[in-house]
Amino acid sequence: MRAAVPLIAACAALAACASQPNAVNSAPPPTVSYRIPDHNVAATDAEAQNYCAVYSRAAQYRGVQATPDGAVAVYSCEETATDSAGTTVPAAPPAPLR
Repeated sequence: MRAAVPLIAACAALAACASQPNAVNSAPPPTVSYRIPDHNVAATDAEAQNYCAVYSRAAQYRGVQATPDGAVAVYSCEETATDSAGTTVPAAPPAPLR
């Protein structure tokens, strides 16, 4: 039985990757990163927002990281809040990446 638990976890991780085919490094929230097409970081914004929306969160751009396969845009999925009128209020500014 103990051997089955890691196998089930590995299968679940692979299934999660299959649902995000363009994601370079897709971990459970709160982070996701995407390859940057044609040096255009803005092109990854909608994908990150869609990814984070699955978790009822909003994507916050964290910067660009170099990888052996090229640059990736890094986002964190931040919780959103609503005010008394039901308007979405952005999360507090994130701490800078180090």
